[in-house]
Amino acid sequence: MAVKTAVNPQVIQLLESISEKMVELNHPPLDVLTPEQSREFYQIARSYFTPIQVSGVTVENTSIPSTNGHVLPIRIYTPLGEGPFPVLIYFHGGGWVFGDLDSADNVCRYFSNKAGIVVISVGYRLAPEHKYPAAFLDAVESVKWTFENIKKWNGDLTRIAVGGESSGGNLAAAAAIFFKDDEKFKLSHQFLITPVMDYSFDTLSYKANYKFNLTNEKMKWFWGHYLNDSSEGLEPFASPLKVSCAKHLPTTLLVTAEFDPLREEGLTFGKRLKEAGVDVELLHYDDLVHSFINMIGTVDGAKRALEEMTMKFRELLHN
Repeated sequence: MAVKTAVNPQVIQLLESISEKMVELNHPPLDVLTPEQSREFYQIARSYFTPIQVSGVTVENTSIPSTNGHVLPIRIYTPLGEGPFPVLIYFHGGGWVFGDLDSADNVCRYFSNKAGIVVISVGYRLAPEHKYPAAFLDAVESVKWTFENIKKWNGDLTRIAVGGESSGGNLAAAAAIFFKDDEKFKLSHQFLITPVMDYSFDTLSYKANYKFNLTNEKMKWFWGHYLNDSSEGLEPFASPLKVSCAKHLPTTLLVTAEFDPLREEGLTFGKRLKEAGVDVELLHYDDLVHSFINMIGTVDGAKRALEEMTMKFRELLHN
């Protein structure tokens, strides 16, 4: 794919500010960086991601009692009105290693308000303390719980979607694969934002060796903490692109960014779905980078992209 434009200059400015702060704090090289350290640096970097104001949403913190014995924290966002509302089960990004309900709070508020939907944000277990398939199993649990409980929040059982960004998009896609032939837990849509789709590092976008926010080295570091063994990367619940049959997957809104190592696996997944007869809407942003949805308070182009994504998702769910 030919590069159509340069990286958004506001993105460059933001990433340079974060990079300067990391240098000041002596951020260690990836080969010695621990997950605990990464979470601390992530929180500092997050302070550069200015949120946008969102009103008209009721927020409730609760939890799912997992069948595996642990408690799964969730945050439920409900828009104004009586419903019934479409529902989005949302998984935050962070390479399966960091991120939480707070890191996804701003976009979940935005989706709930602007798309007119109930959003269930899921605080799944993180690696390496809980390696694959822990996060995936939490995604499965959250889908079942939503179908069984969402009527309490005026959710519409016929319009329940899964979605997420980056590693969260991976979990959403894996959950959709798990439930694709299930009539009891029948997902209507999936909303995949710059998702991790494959344990592979040889695509054109990996070979481009981008250094904007997400790098090849970081992705290898994330996968190394998530998987117990590289052989697990062949499983479709870890690498959704490896699904043997994509038929019966839900209607899909897929978002990709040009300067993202994950670009090609996302585009290839969309192509696979279309070939299997799945309805797919693709939104590609040719001047943005991975995880741009966290930059919406600072980068005008990221906010415009979020607006377009949300309106398209609203259109899909409400029509």
